[in-house]
Amino acid sequence: MSQKANSSELAKFAKRALVVALIITLGLAAWRLVDLVILLFGSVLISIGLRRAALIIGKWARVGTVVGLAVAVFIVIAALAAALTFFGNVATGQFGELVRQVPQGLAIVLAWLKQQPYGPYVLTQVRGIAPSDVTSAAGHMAALIVQTIVTTAGYAILVFLVAIYLAAQPALYRRLVFRLVPPSYRATAAQIYDRTGQILLHWLLGQFVVMLTIGILSGLGLWALGIEAPIALGLVGGLLTFIPYLGAIMAAVPATLVALTQSPLDALWVVMMYAGVHFIEGNFITPLVQAEATSLPPVLSLLSTVAFSILFGISAVLLATPLTLLLLVVIEVIYVERILGSAPQDITGRAVLPVEHDSC
Repeated sequence: MSQKANSSELAKFAKRALVVALIITLGLAAWRLVDLVILLFGSVLISIGLRRAALIIGKWARVGTVVGLAVAVFIVIAALAAALTFFGNVATGQFGELVRQVPQGLAIVLAWLKQQPYGPYVLTQVRGIAPSDVTSAAGHMAALIVQTIVTTAGYAILVFLVAIYLAAQPALYRRLVFRLVPPSYRATAAQIYDRTGQILLHWLLGQFVVMLTIGILSGLGLWALGIEAPIALGLVGGLLTFIPYLGAIMAAVPATLVALTQSPLDALWVVMMYAGVHFIEGNFITPLVQAEATSLPPVLSLLSTVAFSILFGISAVLLATPLTLLLLVVIEVIYVERILGSAPQDITGRAVLPVEHDSC
């Protein structure tokens, strides 16, 4: 009996060791394929929006979810094609103007630094960049930008295609994922799944409205100030708003440099305009359109952006906020509710409402 008991214990230990080894192997593989994981998360995020749009269209037109999804995808593609067609010629010409004028603005800044007491030291720290080097560097920078745009476009197409498949059959992929979860934990996994889908949908809709509003306001502001390339700069400003905090600074830099080629006063007006636009966005637009269930404390949002960029690279910055929301839901469900025994609440402290499941 003792030998049988020892054999049984040894078999249990070997089984557990095998499971631990498998988990570690999968974790290492996921770490090596972190870019793929980030792209997959982006596809899931887009699929949530597509699925909701399909349900709304299908219910409104009484054509079913599958046809509603096809209509939603067609609308997205048609909107992108129309935007590229309508703004293509203007934006292309204006982006060419940006490539020409931004280095000129940099040259003005560097020339001003050269005249300051600590200017030579600063220029030395940035590897001795001189105004005459900026124009030649602009060509290399433009080529790098084109390469980045082509690569990003390829990834974007892949993400969108995966999102379509996920939105078409969410129940299928839900079942496949839940089959990997032990039966005793499937209720918790389902709770995390449902609550994450709800909060990410609210965030996605709010973020779209914020980006659209910032793009329009900044473009109109630049046009009113008489700054060249307002459409291109407005598009850049709206897209960069997707990046929390850093996007606002990144959007203001090229616009300020373009304005600096016109006059220092114009550059000052541009800085003040961007500050005003983002003040309105941070205090009025975002609190209004981003449901309270998705509002993150500013410190947490900023630190999460830095943390994800360090851990997973610059691509994770784009998805830092939804990734943080996912992490907060996991902590709330597993630790706060299951371990501490607290009542279910969202991240703002409000009671969680039941999630309505769509028909698949």
